[in-house]
Amino acid sequence: MSVRYRRQEIIKGFDQNKLKKAHVAVLGSGGLGSAALYYLAAAGVGKISFYDADKVEESNLNRQILHFSSDIGRYKVDSALSKLKDLNPEIEIEGYSIKIDSESIKEIGKPDIIVDALDNFKTRFILNDYAVKNRVPFLHAAVESLEGRLSFVVPFETPCLRCIYKALPPRREIPVLGATAGILGTMEAIEVIKFLTGIGNTLKGRMAIFNFKTWDVRIIYMERDPHCDICGMPR
Repeated sequence: MSVRYRRQEIIKGFDQNKLKKAHVAVLGSGGLGSAALYYLAAAGVGKISFYDADKVEESNLNRQILHFSSDIGRYKVDSALSKLKDLNPEIEIEGYSIKIDSESIKEIGKPDIIVDALDNFKTRFILNDYAVKNRVPFLHAAVESLEGRLSFVVPFETPCLRCIYKALPPRREIPVLGATAGILGTMEAIEVIKFLTGIGNTLKGRMAIFNFKTWDVRIIYMERDPHCDICGMPR
């Protein structure tokens, strides 16, 4: 038993070897991605690939915990990579400064699971369409102010994002309390680890909505749209 992973290896039913053999792709290393990447690396996921084309800005620092004041102006990939490698040198971790579009997303290949740590729905829909086409499950999370949403999408088993969100929300500056993004990113990491190790129940076919201002928590059960252009057609 590894000293590094001992406290999780003693969880009943936990299989560290499954994590060691897994490949997780994370799209984004901002508010959601920082927390997700940190805990996936700490848990010992064998291979992590992450993608982010942006540079660190001062306005990022209230929520993007992998980036420090001294990193302002650096590419986020470089900033995050240095901390993650220092956190856990035992895993394989690769960062790519790539802007995700309908062509570049093909570079992520077919990992075991994808983490949506993006900040806009236009790119989320690109992720959704790619994941459904290639039958790769992914975690979806979104935050605004003190509210967060989390769901687990499994192509052709659960609703995809286009089933859930019928129209593309307008692009705008989203207010975010940093801790809200951190909590949801950490929850994404938990769901990924549960999926890879086979412990517990994931949010497949459900969406959890958290209002941290009031501590109202709702679980919504969802069904696939049979008329969805992406996942509703006969296969």
